[in-house]
Amino acid sequence: MNLILVEPEEIDAAGEVVLAGRRFRHLIEVLRASPGDRLRAGVVRGPRGRAEVIEATADHARLRLELDQPPSPRPNVELILAVPRPKALARAVETAAALGVGHIDLVNAWRVDKAYFQSGRLDPAELRASLRLGCEQGGSTWVPDVEVHRLLVPFIEEQLPGRLAEGPIGLVAHPGAPPLETAMRPGSGAPLIVAVGPEGGWIQREVDSFVAGGFTAISLGAGVLRTEAAVAALLAQIELLRRLR
Repeated sequence: MNLILVEPEEIDAAGEVVLAGRRFRHLIEVLRASPGDRLRAGVVRGPRGRAEVIEATADHARLRLELDQPPSPRPNVELILAVPRPKALARAVETAAALGVGHIDLVNAWRVDKAYFQSGRLDPAELRASLRLGCEQGGSTWVPDVEVHRLLVPFIEEQLPGRLAEGPIGLVAHPGAPPLETAMRPGSGAPLIVAVGPEGGWIQREVDSFVAGGFTAISLGAGVLRTEAAVAALLAQIELLRRLR
């Protein structure tokens, strides 16, 4: 946990917050914090700063917040992710939040097992927990929203055109396509909507649908990656290209 992340409603009138459960255990067992220590903290979609530990008992800690920094900006990358295996879903969502995305769309695809949509990992509370873990790791107060779409083609045809019309560049990751740098200029800060397929990849018809809707097919290298690795590789390559001049 590189950022103690709290919800606005957890903060009392004195600007203090009580941590119990997972965050308390991490505070004591991993960070080894004690009264007087000051740690990085922030409010979900709100300001950042420091939190001073003012009390630590056997089951909770009380912290005083000093939030004098602006909120984390909304990342200008949005992720479309074909729903992977439940355990991989949690890791992929956490990774995306840690590396920074503004919004996540979880979609169906031909190679997505329909049973995945019955998984408890798609429960909003479960997704929220994974997103928070990622933001705590990445040090961001921007917790992205997540939407679930059970029908891919209507999503591509009805929702994406309007979003692309607002200016983002659409990229769909697919093995064998030209490398990312052929579609994204080094140093470009243009907003992006990026699509990562399921474990078996998008089928060609799905790639064609994305391309017909204004996306460009790109690849991340010669290797075929698992979903969570593909998410990490894509977002890391985008960040690297943006830093190059």
